[in-house]
Amino acid sequence: MCDWLKHKEVAMRRLRWWHIPLGIAAVAFAVFWVLVLSGQKTWFSEQPPLMIIPDMDDQFRVDPQEASRFFADRRSFRTPPEHTVPRNASAYPFGQADVAEAEKRFPTAPIPATPFVLALGKNRYEAFCQPCHGPEGKGDGTIVQRGFVQPPDLTRPEARAYSDGRIFHVISAGQNIMPSYAGKLTEPERWAIVHYIRKLQQSAMTAAAVPAGAGALSQVNKRGEGQ
Repeated sequence: MCDWLKHKEVAMRRLRWWHIPLGIAAVAFAVFWVLVLSGQKTWFSEQPPLMIIPDMDDQFRVDPQEASRFFADRRSFRTPPEHTVPRNASAYPFGQADVAEAEKRFPTAPIPATPFVLALGKNRYEAFCQPCHGPEGKGDGTIVQRGFVQPPDLTRPEARAYSDGRIFHVISAGQNIMPSYAGKLTEPERWAIVHYIRKLQQSAMTAAAVPAGAGALSQVNKRGEGQ
C-alpha cells in the first residue's frame, strides 16, 4: 500500500499544469472527428449515416412534385381551406356585384401616380394582366390568340369613364370569369395597376387623335431631313 501511494505521489509530481488542457483538447479533437466521419453520407458507405441530430435531415416537408407520405391521396400540394388568405394579405370586403359600395369606399386612388408607382404598375400589369388584356390593354393577350374568350378593351370609352375605385374593384374582386387578384397583389400594387391602366388609356387617346397617315408622313419627313 505504501509503495502504491509513493508511486502515485511521484506521478502527480511529474504531471505539469499544461497536461490537463492538452488532454481535454485531445479528447475534444477525437470526438469531433468521430462526429464528422459518422455523419458523412458518401465517403465510406451507401448505408444511411449515423445522425446525431436528425431534425435537419429528416424534416416534415416535401420537395416540389414529391408525393406525400402523410395524406392518403399522396397529394402534397393541398387546397387551402375556404377564405384562406396569405399572412401578409388583407381581405377584400366586397364581392363582384358590390360595385357601388366599392366606388363609395374608394372614390379615387389614395396614392399618387409617381414614376415609381407607374413602374410598379407596369411590372405587375405585365405579369398579371397582360396575358389576357394585351400589352396596350386592348384585350388581345396571348390567351386570346389561343382561343380563350376575349376580355374587354381597357382603352374603350366605357372603360375610360370608370372611376379609379371601379377599376380597383374589378382587379380586387374579379369580374365575370376574371378571378380576384386581392390575394395575389397587395393593395398598393393594385392601385399602381390602376394608374398604369390610366396611362394606357391616355396613350390610346393620343394615338387616336393623330390623323391617319400622319405617322408615316412624319417618318418620311425625318428621313428627308436626315438626307
